[in-house]
Amino acid sequence: MKCLRTLNLSGNMLNEVPKEIGELIHLRYMDLSRSRNLKKLPDAVCDLYNLQTLVLVHCYELEKLPKAMGKLINLKHLYVDGSFMLTYLPKGIGNLKSLEALDCFYVLEGDDEALKFGDLGIMDQLQGSLEIKYFGNNARNDASEIEKAELRNKEHLSHLGVNFLAGREQRKGDSEIVKALQPHQNLKSLDIWNCQMGTTESLYWIKSLRNLRKLHLACWIFCEVLPPLGKLPSLKILEIEGMEKVKKVGVEFLGIEEEEEEEVSGILFPKLKLLSFGFMENWEEWAFFSEMTIMPGLSFL
Repeated sequence: MKCLRTLNLSGNMLNEVPKEIGELIHLRYMDLSRSRNLKKLPDAVCDLYNLQTLVLVHCYELEKLPKAMGKLINLKHLYVDGSFMLTYLPKGIGNLKSLEALDCFYVLEGDDEALKFGDLGIMDQLQGSLEIKYFGNNARNDASEIEKAELRNKEHLSHLGVNFLAGREQRKGDSEIVKALQPHQNLKSLDIWNCQMGTTESLYWIKSLRNLRKLHLACWIFCEVLPPLGKLPSLKILEIEGMEKVKKVGVEFLGIEEEEEEEVSGILFPKLKLLSFGFMENWEEWAFFSEMTIMPGLSFL
């Protein structure tokens, strides 16, 4: 079937992909998602130089991708979310100038063949959604590596998800990582999980996200104060959960200082439709003392 353009084998109990796959040189789209027994791909996959989309979502046993992935010069979409056994992405992916979609980056210990997070810096075409998982795993994943990724220049990214390693011990490095994660102001959706820092000062850049429509902050178990969000003009959905040390929500949540309270005019949270709090077990007080208009469009609390 050497004229084949599309191959969809999703949801099958594949143990392996035959090396003869490399002869399908006209293949543009290949979907192997939910192949739960598949542990590796043959090197011959890298001969598919016309391939534009490779879907490997929820391949739970997949341990690695072929080293020569850089030969897939026309690859535009690579989806690997849910393939939790992947120890690293091959470094050759960093040479794929046409890559537009990389749905998930696992920041895990690899070797010299591993793609580093900073290698995303040259991928100017990245768009859509990017999930970054397991920050805080080791010293190699420091803020300087994140700076090299230049997320602030990825103007076509609409969603950014960041999931730090879960834990019950405070990590000093998380604050520097959050500071370096500053995305482009075009971002529309942001999720940050398991950040183990005690304040939200490193999240200062959130004020610049004027197009942000959805924000989800979860399991910041050492954080005592909510970030300043009231002046985000496009925010429609706000979900905050697992901030166990927050005792009071006050004007700082609105994005103003107490001494500014009488001077601020206008509407705060002007577009907010949904506000959700969960697992805030030490929260005692919610107090705004001003006459300002707050959340006029709220329809779900």
